Amino acid sequence: MIGEGFLSYKRFRWLWATLIFLVLATILYIFDAPPGGRNGGTTVGYLFGILATIATLWLMAYGLRKRSYRSNLGTVEGWLAAHVWIGIGLLALVPLHAGFSFGINVHTLAYLAMILTIASGIWGAANYAALSSKIAEHRGAVKDSEALERINELSQKISELRAGKGDKFLGLFSRYDFDLRPGLLTILRRNRIPIVDHLAASALILEVPQGERDDAIALLGMLDQKSDLARGLIGQVRIKALLKIWLYLHVPCSFVLCVALAIHIFSVFFFW
Repeated sequence: MIGEGFLSYKRFRWLWATLIFLVLATILYIFDAPPGGRNGGTTVGYLFGILATIATLWLMAYGLRKRSYRSNLGTVEGWLAAHVWIGIGLLALVPLHAGFSFGINVHTLAYLAMILTIASGIWGAANYAALSSKIAEHRGAVKDSEALERINELSQKISELRAGKGDKFLGLFSRYDFDLRPGLLTILRRNRIPIVDHLAASALILEVPQGERDDAIALLGMLDQKSDLARGLIGQVRIKALLKIWLYLHVPCSFVLCVALAIHIFSVFFFW
């Protein structure tokens, strides 16, 4: 659940800290009345801009912290909580810095890159909070590699069992057997894996010659196991893909943000 884990770290410490800071920043913004109106070039505008820049650089440092296993600078869970809530807070702080003045320029580009970065991060955090507990191996279930190995073993036994059998037996085999080739296409085509219909299969078994029925029953049992394992495996792979795919947007957007931010700062100090 989203209300548990890193998002609620220390009773939502970083959420409350972010909200309190934004309330104080908003009060300062409201009572500030600089000549020429509010914008990024006023004292308050510069202050908010400096704070936003520091926060952005600190958020980028999370990637280093989570790989620093011997670091004593707080827990990774605490850093992640701060990463999420402070990142969301920047969505409000940057408009306060700019005096809500945006145009078609590099300054707005930096903010748009920030929005995409934060939005992809929120998507990733929401996926993690909702899906991480559904990874079966975390609950002591079979790992993906073990499930795939078991599927291959069943496929081999099924192949051996059907050797030399008649048409009715082979018809039962062709109706419920399948090839599993792990990959994106297989994940997207999860529903193509057949489910053994025991009622219909029982009727088909009666059509199998008497001497092959015991093997037909064993075949159905293995096909049933294979189907369950395959569907579970693909479900797990799909969940893990959702937990990682957001990074393909989040990381590039982060680097675009850093470049746009550097250009923004350079242009402010050298052209204004």
